[in-house]
Amino acid sequence: MFSTLRNRFGIPGVISVIALVFAMFGGAYAASNSSGGGKATASAKAKRGPKGPKGEAGPAGPAGPAGAVGKAGASGAPGKDGASVVNTEFSGPEGTCTEGGTRLAGATTTYACNGKKGKAGKEGSPWTAGGVLPSEASETGIWGLNGTGVVEHEDTVGFQTLPISFSIPLADAPSVVLLKEGEASKAGCPGLVEGIPTADPGNLCIYTDALEAITNEGFFHPATAAECGGFGCFLPGASTTGVLFTVKCQFFFCFAGGKWAVTAE
Repeated sequence: MFSTLRNRFGIPGVISVIALVFAMFGGAYAASNSSGGGKATASAKAKRGPKGPKGEAGPAGPAGPAGAVGKAGASGAPGKDGASVVNTEFSGPEGTCTEGGTRLAGATTTYACNGKKGKAGKEGSPWTAGGVLPSEASETGIWGLNGTGVVEHEDTVGFQTLPISFSIPLADAPSVVLLKEGEASKAGCPGLVEGIPTADPGNLCIYTDALEAITNEGFFHPATAAECGGFGCFLPGASTTGVLFTVKCQFFFCFAGGKWAVTAE
């Protein structure tokens, strides 16, 4: 058979036929084994290699355009009226307070409490503003004058008047006692205690340190028209607010001075 084919097609022809036969058998064999070796070959070709390192993040993109402004919402419903509050002050314990305070009554009731009452203080000394000098309390001061006589004739001289006023009025007018130089004390006027003049209750004691060229001492106080029969006048003695100390100068020049003390009855 081989010699027949050689004689008919020649050597090259025979080789071509043999190659064609093998090609047909090979294709048939591959087709019959596509579910086996063929699949494994395809899978081997599809296998991926290992992943590379992650790349850096790219730059941010540009901002998008602003959206359109939305429409205004509808107005809300009016709120309810607030509850009124009534403030009422009270004394004594109530609510959270023990010493009185203010009650704040509204939707709820709260309290504003007074502070705790302190202890009573000592009585003021020596007096209370707007009142009179307390009994047996004293006021003290100094007095003095420097004047001249008004000469009309050789033996005529003038009068000088010195007011002594009480800073705190007395409930009753005091008696006036004058102590001249050399008189350390008199009835109602015990004298000086460490240089401070003293007076027994109900007395105004005028102590003299100097009394030169003066005589005819007198003590007066202004009186109301009702006390003087419809006219203003001066009455003898002191009033509840002070006294006018009047003297008579014997020469062209006279002077006097000293201390005083008054004690309430």
